[in-house]
Amino acid sequence: MAKFVKVMDSEDLPIGKSAIIRIGEKEIALFNYKGKYYAVDNKCPHKGAPLGEGRIEECIVICPNHEWRFKLETGGSLQNPELRTNVYPVRTKGNFIYIGLETDSRTAFGKDPSKLPSSLNFNISTVQQPINPDETL
Repeated sequence: MAKFVKVMDSEDLPIGKSAIIRIGEKEIALFNYKGKYYAVDNKCPHKGAPLGEGRIEECIVICPNHEWRFKLETGGSLQNPELRTNVYPVRTKGNFIYIGLETDSRTAFGKDPSKLPSSLNFNISTVQQPINPDETL
């Protein structure tokens, strides 16, 4: 669940522009791409460059230092599918832009977790030493 924080007036972020917002310890890059707002971590996960200083092409932010590309909608990297930046939900109300921040994710909802039935217990054998293909010839 996200807690939304008011960050700026929408008139201060025209289409095609970006802003770097500091909320507590977080630094977030906020973009206005074709009238829709997107927020991602300002720090590039590749080498730490400020993504808020990058340029936008086809809803993709391009890192200003090494040209790495990240999708604004998902945070996924086009160069390395294992690498991504955090994405934050953005809402507008009136003339103001709000960014959603994660609340404590350790809170559990619902009943206690169920345990697996004992009938599902089984052993999986593991190889203790790898076989060397040269020795089996």
